[in-house]
Amino acid sequence: MTMSNSIQQLENILNLNNRLFINALEGVTEEQAKERLTGHNNPLSWIASHTVDARYLLLMLLGKPAQSPYKGMFENFKPFDPSITYPSLDNIKKQWAKTFEFLNEALKETSEEQLKAETPVKSPIGDFTNAGTIAFLIHHECYDIGQMGFLKKYFTQSGMKYD
Repeated sequence: MTMSNSIQQLENILNLNNRLFINALEGVTEEQAKERLTGHNNPLSWIASHTVDARYLLLMLLGKPAQSPYKGMFENFKPFDPSITYPSLDNIKKQWAKTFEFLNEALKETSEEQLKAETPVKSPIGDFTNAGTIAFLIHHECYDIGQMGFLKKYFTQSGMKYD
């Protein structure tokens, strides 16, 4: 099956996000990943695992549902909870790689009809098709990776790189 023209450019962003996500974690220690800059900011480990969890929703919309290993941590916009032990950076990187493999498969099989179908998850983008919610989730992923890049720079003094 040929990839949908509607999703091909989104695939380019997802491929870039794959590199940026890994780069944003490079050089960060486990201790740093758990640190909150203030009492009302999320730690890097929360942001990164939340981003991985959102990829499982993206997979569902692309017709390749898979169970998130972080089920229960983020449902219903659940904020950071200091009583929860969030995954290690190694675990997050492994789960990210797994979702990237699943996404590559799903994107190749996504049809125009599937993209045009009404989405079960309404996003604030205002387009209530699967394509609209997919676009929102990719925007959300970019936003999260930007936060991760900021925290990487704060902790390591080295900025995120596009290579």
